[in-house]
Amino acid sequence: MDRTQFSKTLLVQALEESDPHGQYLPLSTRHHATQQARDQHDPASDHSTKTTLSFLTTRSDIMWAFVHKAFPAFAESWKHLQVNIPSLLVAIPALIGGLLINGLGESQRVNLLNFPLLLLLLWNVGIYLSSALLPFLKTSVKTTWLDTAATWASKRVGMWGQRSWPAGKRSDPWAQEAATRFTTLWWPHVRPLWTGRLRQLLHLGAACMAMGMILGMYTRGLALDYQATWESTFLSANQVHGILHILLGPAAWLLQYSFPQLSEIMNLQAPKHGPAGQWIHLWALTALIVIVIPRCIMIWLSQRSLNHTKKTFSLPLDDPYYIHLLAPDRGQGVQINVLPYSYAPSSDARSFLDLGLHDLFGNLAAIHWHQPIPFGQELSNVTETSTDIQTSVLIFNAGQTPETEVQGEWLHSMQTQTGANKTGSRLLVLLDEEPYSQAIDENRVIERQEAWQRLISQYHLSLIPFNANTTSSDQFLQQTQAGLWPASA
Repeated sequence: MDRTQFSKTLLVQALEESDPHGQYLPLSTRHHATQQARDQHDPASDHSTKTTLSFLTTRSDIMWAFVHKAFPAFAESWKHLQVNIPSLLVAIPALIGGLLINGLGESQRVNLLNFPLLLLLLWNVGIYLSSALLPFLKTSVKTTWLDTAATWASKRVGMWGQRSWPAGKRSDPWAQEAATRFTTLWWPHVRPLWTGRLRQLLHLGAACMAMGMILGMYTRGLALDYQATWESTFLSANQVHGILHILLGPAAWLLQYSFPQLSEIMNLQAPKHGPAGQWIHLWALTALIVIVIPRCIMIWLSQRSLNHTKKTFSLPLDDPYYIHLLAPDRGQGVQINVLPYSYAPSSDARSFLDLGLHDLFGNLAAIHWHQPIPFGQELSNVTETSTDIQTSVLIFNAGQTPETEVQGEWLHSMQTQTGANKTGSRLLVLLDEEPYSQAIDENRVIERQEAWQRLISQYHLSLIPFNANTTSSDQFLQQTQAGLWPASA
């Protein structure tokens, strides 16, 4: 999915989640968009990711058309967030800056060991070395300064874009909540893109500045007579000759110059001097080799990576929002066996679990509530008769004290049976806190939950506590997604 469609879909998601009762985006409009998109791309037809994404894309386009008409300011704000920094905005100032900087120094005596172009070369070599070492430091360095710069830039763009969010006393809270929600959804996905773009612009700026300095050197050299010299407190002429040969030797070879002998270097030691033309050619070509060409290669590689990233955004299909949308098309051939252990869940708990399990597995899944398992029974064969893919949902009562010899043995037997069933069978362990929380204080509930968690963890399973009166459907959905055993069907 490309960046534009991706961000548009996330904005529709943020608008709907910020208006759960349909005060601004009518529920009938959402239902109509869902049905119309399903008529065009039925996710239940082949259960493929491509069809699912086509369905979600079509639905977001339909919703976007309504939002664009009813709340045009949202569309304008969304466009601001798609802003891209033009390359010329960096290239032209960097080129001009390089032209204005005298790469040979302020005087007409070019010190071969100390002038601006040499410092720029050393700086770029340092950048290359740090970039090469950065992958080895990733374990200790959590974020780079480019990530920080990208975060700062996104906040500035977000503040600029929010100036045009819909105004008015009625819609202001909704607009602000939707903007915050959208940023939360959007930024983790686009941050690598922004960071990559900033890195690319830095490469562009460095290359243009180096080109500006090179052009500036030759422009000044046409009008002024520059003389080359050098001086050093610590380096001898032999050492200077060796350093310059290392730095400029490749350029001399490419230009087919005979590199100056040691005697020539000695004749340039201050206060002596000599023509700087040959040295300017060598430093200019070295700058091209060390700065301009590598930076251009990096720009090209960055552009390839950015082009790929812009076209490969992936919607978080495990997000509760998308799971709710896709629930009517999922669950065919799935049987869910709900097995309460030694207690009868309340009607509220049953209704809560029916909704939550249908969201988790799909509305087409068959939910079968079994009679409570008697206390002390080790094994239940109720899940062995169906030919469907089965999931056993075990529900324990937080009011009971967990015992390894009782609940633990039954849990282990159910885990063994699930592992022996056909591929795709799953196990989910829930803890109903509603009965216990009604008769005891919150701290005791937490202590009991921890006791159950210690028992369940012995079997490398996750325990999902829930209370039909206080647990939200999204919270339950996210926890049960992570709590299914085995982890991947």
